[in-house]
Amino acid sequence: MADNLHSNNFLKNLSQKKYAWMEEASSPASPIANASGATAASTSTHSATSSSPEPKLIMSHRQLKTLSPKQHKKGSSSAGAPSSSKKEKAHRKQNVGNSSKTIASSFSSASLSEANSRSVKQVDADYLKNQPLFKYTTFPVKGYNILPTRNITSNYAKNDTSYFPGHKAGSEELLPNAEEEWRDTIVIHPGSRNLRIGLASEAFPISIPHVIARKLSAAAATNSANDSMDVDHPKLNQEEYDYALEEIRGELRWRMKNAKRRAVPNAESQVVGFNAAAVKETILDHNDPYKVEWTEVNKDIPYFVGEKALNVPVTKNSLYSVRYPWKNGTINNQDYPSVNAVLSDLEAIWTEAIVNDLQVERSEFKNCNAVLVIPDKLDHGYLCDLVTMMLRYMKFKAVIIQQESTAATYGAGVSSAVVVDIGAQKTNIVCIEDGVCQLESRISISLGGDDITKTFASFLLKNKFPYADIDLSTAYDWRLAETLKERWCTMNEADISVQVYDFYARTPFKPTLKYQCKVYDEVFLAPLCLVYPAILEPKSKRVNWVNKNVTDDVIEDCNTASSNNGNSKNQEYDSFPIDVAIAQSIMSAANGSEEKLKRYFTSIILVGGGGKVVNFSRVLEDRVLSTIIAQKANIDRVEVVPAPRELDPEVLVWKGASVMAKLDSAKDMWIADEEWEQAGARCLRERAMLM
Repeated sequence: MADNLHSNNFLKNLSQKKYAWMEEASSPASPIANASGATAASTSTHSATSSSPEPKLIMSHRQLKTLSPKQHKKGSSSAGAPSSSKKEKAHRKQNVGNSSKTIASSFSSASLSEANSRSVKQVDADYLKNQPLFKYTTFPVKGYNILPTRNITSNYAKNDTSYFPGHKAGSEELLPNAEEEWRDTIVIHPGSRNLRIGLASEAFPISIPHVIARKLSAAAATNSANDSMDVDHPKLNQEEYDYALEEIRGELRWRMKNAKRRAVPNAESQVVGFNAAAVKETILDHNDPYKVEWTEVNKDIPYFVGEKALNVPVTKNSLYSVRYPWKNGTINNQDYPSVNAVLSDLEAIWTEAIVNDLQVERSEFKNCNAVLVIPDKLDHGYLCDLVTMMLRYMKFKAVIIQQESTAATYGAGVSSAVVVDIGAQKTNIVCIEDGVCQLESRISISLGGDDITKTFASFLLKNKFPYADIDLSTAYDWRLAETLKERWCTMNEADISVQVYDFYARTPFKPTLKYQCKVYDEVFLAPLCLVYPAILEPKSKRVNWVNKNVTDDVIEDCNTASSNNGNSKNQEYDSFPIDVAIAQSIMSAANGSEEKLKRYFTSIILVGGGGKVVNFSRVLEDRVLSTIIAQKANIDRVEVVPAPRELDPEVLVWKGASVMAKLDSAKDMWIADEEWEQAGARCLRERAMLM
């Protein structure tokens, strides 16, 4: 308290100090003016040593110059009593002596001019050196104090909390109604393929496809067809592909040998021979128990969402366009012309899901609170757009923003862990310490469950897959490939053998076809693409627009700009081995602490639907343990923590967000429309905790 009082008094005195450049030119007080005044005095009289008599001397000279000759004579004639001749002679001698002294002083001043000029320059440099420096200017502004007193003595924005118009943090008006028992709180977790949404009072969310089929005009349909033809697909490096494929097969042989399993001889020839001679069987609609009810598009309906959107029979010249507004862990900027178009589709999907699946009327949104779970590295501008959409257009009473990694730790019931979120198109790795995300440990890789599906489909086609006309660009064939991956893929060595499976191909307005297929090691090799990403095809980086990262929060915009310029430790990769990324993230978070290293290596949490492959967690443990980083750190055990109570890893993040919204600490995190309109993105820094 005493230190603050002392500093305030010092600054107040400093602000009231009068500097040389504040004084008038007639009365100089700076060292430069003093030095020049002393020089002028020395030329006029040898007795003038200070700057104080200088104004009087100057005024006396001026008075003498302004006197007229008549006045001078009159003054000399009225001198008083007559003087004697002796006195006149003495007075003349004194005048002669004074004149000679004046001449001598003029000669001496010429010799001192150089020394005086040097001293003036030295004083000038010292004076400027001691002057206070401004933040934006290097010179003081004449006539103004350096530090205004009102800014020094004010306590505004000096406390830990800032205040802005709107509801105060923890206001009763923002909290959910206690009588509803959390039935008025909606938890939304968007994903690249699926949307998990549900009431906080429920144990599990509802998962629906995060897709929309919107009816387009004829011109828009033509433009979309042309755009799809112009997409550039990078070519695959065949040498790297062959090397990665051999590495994957070597991994399988090594694991089979350790598990004391014998490889099937001539397995590949058996699979190729059987699949090439496979005969398809036609099944009529009345004999197909899992017949797909295709969506009728004859009605004048502007869009379909969820399952109905996937069942829209989209053809080459169709007027409906099927798009995913969430792609690669963020807003889709590749298939949409603008961010407003994406937000429009997101609002339509979320509203339809809440009204139809959660049985909440559109008019009741104003009485409901919403919890939005976002990726750890979502663009700040996109986040502000999402909050604006939910408060201004969807009319929610208040919202909470929470990151996926922190919500995963709440769902798993741990405070510190390494969260490995394997989504459909993105894998995020981050270390959590006491519920707080460690920023330097964030790693994002553009790999996910979709890459496993594509790799598995390519392996099947190389082994003469009976359904050779499979097209992953269509919704129904993509759904078939996803189903085969979930049913057939395994990383258990005991299941690696030549096996025969049945599957059904369903296409719009055609009878269902039944096929038989043999598989061998494809079921094990496909998930290893996350560890050996060189086997994957390069992805297109074409984007239609880029966010400007400009919001009303200047501080966050500056941080975002610095991270984009390479000043941040956040790491993003198009392809990177997931096991090495986990070890690298742990090393960054541990910061040399051996105790943290061991704790992180034994507390890895797998979340997301991309890694839902049998025995994948055990293979990941072996891969992380064999990395160079783990070997140098002398790590002898790596453990992937299973989900509590056999909870599905795909809904673990949603469950954690639901738990977090019910805590007492969440009362200060609600953001309403009033303060969002007034303060904007600054609300996120004040209300969005643990981000």
